[in-house]
Amino acid sequence: MVPLIVFISMGWLSVAVPFLWGALFVSLTDTPGPIHHRRNGMFAAILLNTGVGLLTALTKEYQVLLVAQILVLGFFLTMMAIYGGRAGAVGTLALVVMLLNLLSIHTEYDTITGSLLIAAGGSWYMLFSLLLHGIRPYRPVEQALGEHLLAIADYIRARAAFYREGADLSECFNRVMREQSAVRRIQNQTQELLFKTRRFVGDASPKSRSLMMIYLDSLDLFEEAMYAYQNYERLHQTLDDTGLLNRYYGLILELAAGLEYIGITVQMGNPVKKDFDLNRRISELKKLTDELLQRSTDADRIQNLEALSKILNNVSDITNRINRLILFTRMEGDSGTTFETAQKISRIAVTQPLSLKVLRENLTFKSDIFRHAIRLTTAILVGYVVSHLLSLQHSYWVLLTIVTILRPAYVLTRKRNIERVAGTLVGVILVSLLLWFVSNTTALLVILVVSMLLGYSLLQVHYFTFVVFLTIFLIISLYFLNPHDFPSLIRERLVDTLIGSVIAFLASRFIFPVWGHHEIGHSMQKMLEANRQYFWQAWLALKTSGSESSAYALARQDAIVSLTNLSDNFQRMLSEPQQATEATPIHQFVIANHMLTGHIAALSDEPFSESEEREELARAITYELQCAEDNVRHTHSKTDLHPAAEAPLANQSLTQLSMIFALAHDVRKISARLKGVGGVVQS
Repeated sequence: MVPLIVFISMGWLSVAVPFLWGALFVSLTDTPGPIHHRRNGMFAAILLNTGVGLLTALTKEYQVLLVAQILVLGFFLTMMAIYGGRAGAVGTLALVVMLLNLLSIHTEYDTITGSLLIAAGGSWYMLFSLLLHGIRPYRPVEQALGEHLLAIADYIRARAAFYREGADLSECFNRVMREQSAVRRIQNQTQELLFKTRRFVGDASPKSRSLMMIYLDSLDLFEEAMYAYQNYERLHQTLDDTGLLNRYYGLILELAAGLEYIGITVQMGNPVKKDFDLNRRISELKKLTDELLQRSTDADRIQNLEALSKILNNVSDITNRINRLILFTRMEGDSGTTFETAQKISRIAVTQPLSLKVLRENLTFKSDIFRHAIRLTTAILVGYVVSHLLSLQHSYWVLLTIVTILRPAYVLTRKRNIERVAGTLVGVILVSLLLWFVSNTTALLVILVVSMLLGYSLLQVHYFTFVVFLTIFLIISLYFLNPHDFPSLIRERLVDTLIGSVIAFLASRFIFPVWGHHEIGHSMQKMLEANRQYFWQAWLALKTSGSESSAYALARQDAIVSLTNLSDNFQRMLSEPQQATEATPIHQFVIANHMLTGHIAALSDEPFSESEEREELARAITYELQCAEDNVRHTHSKTDLHPAAEAPLANQSLTQLSMIFALAHDVRKISARLKGVGGVVQS
């Protein structure tokens, strides 16, 4: 913002706005990650933005060349997403620069000069960003770790809702799925920051080692938070009249609040000064639970009270884990051998290499990004043609609306479409009132700066509010460049946004759409395979006295990733116009796998006693999951139970292993009902 203020104070409005755009477009590619990835991404953005701007300056007067440029660059800049989120952002923003350079604000605007100013603004931001990193190199990791802990706290809070009296269990499961997806997205970002930075994996200082250990312990904490899946319906049926469940609900909320406090403190870069203590609350609840257990005679009630006792053990373990996190914030914790495990499993943060081979492999309709690139390019071309047919003065607004709204998945496009139109309408009304009553340049500059800061701060948080402030920011920017006839400018903004929204919606609906119900089968297969591998590694870890290998850590990671992908896919499927008619059994499948993953995570708490029966039961679990996988793949599978499974299925004991088998058997039965579902196809 400093150059913007300097330029405007000197009366150089035509210089200030392109310079600001250049800084802004590079800043949006500077997502959290290893510094060499950030530096390379910003440098690539500067080169692409400048090159695309200059190319547009040369072709904009020649209709055939310009259309060819839109087709070729629109496709290949969108295809850059195959190399990861950062590369995708670089490509998308270069596409935005191309579209902005189609504008004709007034005769004084020189596209070539504007392109060079965009390059200068991008270079300014890059130098500033690298300077900040040199001053505070740990800041991005602290912020990412804090956000990760806050997301886990929200997940624990969602899990707590299961114990609230009168809870809507279906909505609780949906909320857990959403929060788990949020945790997973932040984990991806944090993993890349940690495992792709030599400072943290190589010769680590006490500070970087402590930050690494906070992350590794938070992974274990998240796994422990998944432990206690119960039959919540039976739990409420037998215990709602006691008032006990609400007490457990309050206890778990307190657990989430403690973790949230640690997350905020880590984000601030400070050590946590106070220890976290829930011992008194846990003891009171344990005493109350034991008293009810002694007075109870009903078998179901006894079983559910015993299950609640395990919840208290789980809460106690998480409390201890939270206190370990507190020690690491003070750089007092003992990393032990866990840090060495981190070095072994650092390959879980994978960056797609920049190679032509990857591009060639994605030039197929099996690639979602390829289909999206064709869809977006076609929509841009249609928008360009429509703009010319209607003689729209600011045709680039139509194209920018298409680029910002159109997402690879139909559901995301529809959501963005609604928020974009509504946000633009609100923003136009607000900026109309502002420009009607405010004419002072300094006051408008302050409003522009505040709108930009608020808008881009909310980009990843609340898209509707982002669009409101973005509209204010854009219209005031253009008002500075051309202060005459702003009412027509506002009308055109509304009309252009509406046209772009309609084109984006039609493109997402009819041009090679990506439907969740077509992808759900593959997600289910990956889920079953991941849970099978996760169980087997957890079983091996249990047999070796709880020793967690890198293979176990990777299997756990794969299970959580697969579970998140399955949940996301199912949520998208429910919002589509062409839902699979078998949504109910698929929902049962998703919930059963959530419960199964949670019980596998809890297997490490199972006391191990070696016996042939337990070995056979473990093999029976893998057999059931393999049969379920065969069902989903539409391949032949046996219909009989594994011989070792008859006894535990007939006589449900409360051992963790037998509960895992019961859930695996339920998953197999559900998968058998899913044979023939339209969306569940062989991959």
